[in-house]
Amino acid sequence: MQENSLRIRVAAAIAATPEQVWRVLIDVPRYRRWHPTLELLDGPPAGHLAPGAVLRWRANQGTPTEREFDVTVTEVTEPLTLAWEGGDPGIFFGHHSFTVVPEGDGTRLVDEEVFSGAMAQTLLAEHRTALEAEYHAGAAALKAVVEQQNPQRTI
Repeated sequence: MQENSLRIRVAAAIAATPEQVWRVLIDVPRYRRWHPTLELLDGPPAGHLAPGAVLRWRANQGTPTEREFDVTVTEVTEPLTLAWEGGDPGIFFGHHSFTVVPEGDGTRLVDEEVFSGAMAQTLLAEHRTALEAEYHAGAAALKAVVEQQNPQRTI
């Protein structure tokens, strides 16, 4: 990790196959149906997510921390990794990745973001607890929606 960087990492055990998790994870136009904080405002239609695609997100709609931001997809490796990044590399930059790992009879989802830049430490020192809560809530929501769609599995 670079100097002035900060990592947020959460994981969830999901009672579903990696392919079942992947189908929900890459359907970014439908995140708002299940994700507690993210809504896609602009991006490719379902099924057309690829490196180089630009996604415009809104986070925390209707709250004091509401924000809109653009990211560029950097990796789509079915059914293992979805990653994007965005921001100003010198000031505040995020590299976000979802990793889908087969684990026993289910899947382990790792949701991770590394923030870097001159302002990363300062800005995130104030907001780290709230961001970690958002990431935990997102992983829990993904787990719930995938398991609801695939109720026959248990871990």
